[in-house]
Amino acid sequence: MSLSKEGPRRYIVHVDIDAFFASVEVLLDPSLAGKPVIVGGLAHERGVASTCSYEARKFGVHSGMPLRECYRLCPEGVFLRGNYRVYQAFSERFFSVLHAATPDVEEASLDEAYLDLARCGLLYPSFPAAARDLKRRVEREIGVTVSVGAAPNKTLAKLATGLAKPAGFFEIRQGEEQGCLRDLGIEALPGIGPKAQVVLRLMNVHKIGQLWEMPRGTLRTLFGEAGDDIYLQSRGIDSRPLIERTTPKSVSRETTFLEDLWDRRLLLAHLAYLCDRLTLALRQDRLYAHVIEVKARYADFKTEIKRRLVLSPLQEMGKIYKVAEELFLDLVEGSRLALRLVGVKAADLVRVRPLALFEPYSERPERLGGAIDKVRDKYGFGAVLTAREKMLDGVYAFDPRRGYVLKTASLTK
Repeated sequence: MSLSKEGPRRYIVHVDIDAFFASVEVLLDPSLAGKPVIVGGLAHERGVASTCSYEARKFGVHSGMPLRECYRLCPEGVFLRGNYRVYQAFSERFFSVLHAATPDVEEASLDEAYLDLARCGLLYPSFPAAARDLKRRVEREIGVTVSVGAAPNKTLAKLATGLAKPAGFFEIRQGEEQGCLRDLGIEALPGIGPKAQVVLRLMNVHKIGQLWEMPRGTLRTLFGEAGDDIYLQSRGIDSRPLIERTTPKSVSRETTFLEDLWDRRLLLAHLAYLCDRLTLALRQDRLYAHVIEVKARYADFKTEIKRRLVLSPLQEMGKIYKVAEELFLDLVEGSRLALRLVGVKAADLVRVRPLALFEPYSERPERLGGAIDKVRDKYGFGAVLTAREKMLDGVYAFDPRRGYVLKTASLTK
C-alpha cells in the first residue's frame, strides 16, 4: 500500500510483545530458551499463571490458569514468580521506541499498544514497510520478539496481530475485511468474552461469518449495548479513536497465601506490607486516592469487600494503612474462618492533592515518601519497613526482588 496524495484517514498498527514476562525471563537467563516457562509463581503455590512461553502453551497451559493445574499439565515446566519492576523497565523502553515513531500512541497495557501512522504520512511513503521496520526496531532495541498487525481500525489491527502470532506481521487492507473475518472463531473478536461465547455456541454460532446472519436487534436482546459492538466489530467496523494514557481508575495489591492464615497479627502485617507496596505505586504515578478498599477471601472461597470514601485524597502509607486496618477488622469481625487471600485497593484516583490550610511545602508527606524511595532504590525495598511489616520476619524471608516469601509452613498452627 503506497500513500496517495491525501493518504488514508487512519493506518492503525497494533504491536504486542510475544509472551512478555516469559520472554524477558529468557532474555535475562538464556538457559531458559526453548523450555516451557511459566511466570506467576511456583508450581505448588495458589496463584495463577500471568504469562507462559509458547513452549508451555503446547501442553495446554495458558495465562489465568491456576499454577497447580499448570503443573499437572506441564510438570517439566520452569515456574518463576517473576519481577514486576523488571518488566516495567522493559515496558518503558518498549514504549519509548513506539513514541519515537509517531505521536499517536495508545498504551493498551504493559506489552501492547496501538499506533496511528497516518499523520506521519510524509515520513512513511509505505505504511506496511514502516510497520515492518518498527517491528525490527523494537526487537533489536528491546531484545524480545513482537507480533504486529496493521489495519484501518483498532479491532481489525488487533485481529491482524492474532493472525501474525508469534513474531509475525499481518495486514488487513481496506476491502479485505470480510475475507479475513469470515472463518475466524468468535473467540478472536475482542468484544466477545467467555460468557458470550457460551451463549453463541449454544445457538450454533462458532465463526465470525455466522454472526453476520444474526440481526442487530437479536444481538442487542442477548447482550444489551454490547450487542451493538459485536454487530459492528464482526463486520470490521470500528470508529474508536486512539486514547492517550490517562489517570488509571484504580491501583491494587493482593496476596494469596500458600496456606490458609488465621493469625490476625500476621494478617495485619501482610496488610501493612500490601499498603506499602500500594503507596509506592501511587507515588511513582503521582496519584492520590479518594477510595480505599479491602478484600478478604476465606478458606471456603467466600469473598468479602469493604470500602471507604475519604474526602481528602490519600497517598501517605500511614494514613492508607489506618483506613485499611479499620476496614479489615470490621470485615473479619466474628469470623472463625482462616483467610486464603487479602488485598487492598486505591480507587477514584486523582493527580492533584489540595494543600491543607497553611501547610508548608517542606512538611508535605510526598517529601518523606520520595526520600524513602531513594533509599529503597539504592539498598532494596526491605531497607525501610514499618514495625508492623517487620512482624513478618519470624515467618517469612524477605527477598529484595520478590518481597516476603514463605520461610516456614506453620501458618495455620
